[in-house]
Amino acid sequence: MQEFFWFEFFLGGFVYFLIDRLTQYQKKIKFVNDIKILSFKLIGYAFQQWVFLTTAKYLFLEHSPDMDKERVKVLKNEDEAELLKWKRETIDGLINSVPPSYRGALEVKTWQDVMNQLEMHYKKVLDLDFKGNDLEMEEVSDDK
Repeated sequence: MQEFFWFEFFLGGFVYFLIDRLTQYQKKIKFVNDIKILSFKLIGYAFQQWVFLTTAKYLFLEHSPDMDKERVKVLKNEDEAELLKWKRETIDGLINSVPPSYRGALEVKTWQDVMNQLEMHYKKVLDLDFKGNDLEMEEVSDDK
């Protein structure tokens, strides 16, 4: 009888340990997903600001009497090359800033991957808003 008691005691400890580890793992995954979405939003916002500023710049330059159209084309090409370089460096920096054990959770390797994930996030947000649910970061950041 006493052996059965000890068996139950250690079994209970093992089950507690297992449930605790699973809960911690789930919290880590949720944390990484929340940080991932916030990072993608920040990158998207920076891109949006860049597009706005360059659009305003070219509207000004095209209507400037001192600037010819060929020079504006050259500037646009230079800015486009700079933007592509910025996109690559941003994605590389994002991937390299994440610890190696969590890099798989990013699920991105290119700029288009980030934009696709951001689009999926915003679609989830809109779906939740239109259903009348209160929007919480934890509800939206859950994977599929």
